[in-house]
Amino acid sequence: MKKIKLKDVEGIVFDFDGTLAEIKIDFPAIYIKVHELIKEYGIDPTKLKEVYLIELITEVAEILGVEAGTKFHGAATGLVVTEEILSAKGSSLFEGVRELISKLKDMSIKVGIVTRNCADAVLMVYPEIEQEVDVFLPRDAVKFIKPNPQHLKGALSVLGIDGGRAVMVGDHPIDIISAHRVGMFPVGVLTGNSTEAELTDAGAKIVLPSAMDLLNQYYF
Repeated sequence: MKKIKLKDVEGIVFDFDGTLAEIKIDFPAIYIKVHELIKEYGIDPTKLKEVYLIELITEVAEILGVEAGTKFHGAATGLVVTEEILSAKGSSLFEGVRELISKLKDMSIKVGIVTRNCADAVLMVYPEIEQEVDVFLPRDAVKFIKPNPQHLKGALSVLGIDGGRAVMVGDHPIDIISAHRVGMFPVGVLTGNSTEAELTDAGAKIVLPSAMDLLNQYYF
């Protein structure tokens, strides 16, 4: 197979869950628990604007005000973190991930990992992450998380490169949308729950079977 050149790439940022590791979080179960908690605070979950779980929790906290909002936010976030930690205990990196990162570093390509997951869960699966990549930005290390562009902008700032010279690799449309918002080249992978059509519809320029196929089909 003839490899395809991706020009002017100085950095690659990866999502984590479903992209570099198999972490199966039961999101439907968490949504049910969080919705029940929201109801306990007298709010109808069906009337809320946010779709994504973490943003939903923030929306409710803002509606409730400082005192009740802080209490709710702590309880709701606790539910999420508990499930993330439980899921991480039975999870592992996909085969070849660390070798991929090492090869990219050998090629002088900067490597980052940006995730909506919490740091403790990721570190359980990949304890050496902070030593082996150039930037690691989990949910609890930033104020805004993807698809908010500030999450990826923060990673690019640490890497010292602009979006036009960076690739974003992820298994979810959120990753692809986030890449477009900061001018990164979006690559989808099929190791998560999203289909090729879903990733392409979100704007993926390339869809690969896995992140490890980057070096099989492309060179930098």
